[in-house]
Amino acid sequence: MKIAIIGRGRIGTGLGRCWSAKGHQIVYGIRAPDDAEAQSMAAELGARVDTVAAAAEAAEVVVLAVPYPAVGEVLEATGGLAGKIVIDCTNALARGMKLEYGHHTSAAEKLQERIPDAKVFKSFNAQGAENLSAPVYGSARASNFFCGDDHEARGIVRQLVEEVGFDPVDAGPLVSARLVEPMMLLWIAAAQAVGTRDVAFALMRR
Repeated sequence: MKIAIIGRGRIGTGLGRCWSAKGHQIVYGIRAPDDAEAQSMAAELGARVDTVAAAAEAAEVVVLAVPYPAVGEVLEATGGLAGKIVIDCTNALARGMKLEYGHHTSAAEKLQERIPDAKVFKSFNAQGAENLSAPVYGSARASNFFCGDDHEARGIVRQLVEEVGFDPVDAGPLVSARLVEPMMLLWIAAAQAVGTRDVAFALMRR
C-alpha cells in the first residue's frame, strides 16, 4: 500500500518504521525534500521523501502527523484529497492544555468538513510515541482506538493499526472522535500520575 506520512516527528517516524517493515511504500511529505537530515531519516526507515503535494497525490492513505496548527498549510498543498483515506493523528489544543473543540464536535469532524470527499479517520492520537515501538505490555497488547465513516476504508485502517502491533478498537463513526480526542489528555494525566510515559490504554474483553 502507498502511504504518505505528512510530518516526521516521533509519531510520523514511528508509524513509518512499523509500516515500512510490513512492506508498505512509505513517502514522507515535507516542505524541503532535499533536506539531508530528512533524506537520511527516510533511508534508515526504508522510505523516501517528496513534497507534501506529490507525496499525497501518489498515496492511497495520507497520514496527518503534524502539529494541529499546521493542518491548514498541509491542506493548501494537498487539496481536497478526494477518495483517499486520511488518518488524522493530530491533537487540537487550546491554551492551558485544553481541547480546542469540546464534546459538541471534534478536530476530525472539522477536518472532514474541509475535505468532504476524503475518508477521514481519527487514530494514533492518544498514546505516547514510545508505544509505537513497544505496544505489548507483558502478554497484553495496548489498544488503539480508531473511528471514521467509510465502511470499506474501515478494514484498511484496522489492518494498519494492527500492523503497528496494537489491539485495534473500532470506536464507530467519526462522531466518536469527540470521545477519542480527549483520551490524549487522559493519557498525559495518567503518565504524570504514575511518573512514566510507559503507559497505555487497553480494552478488556470477557
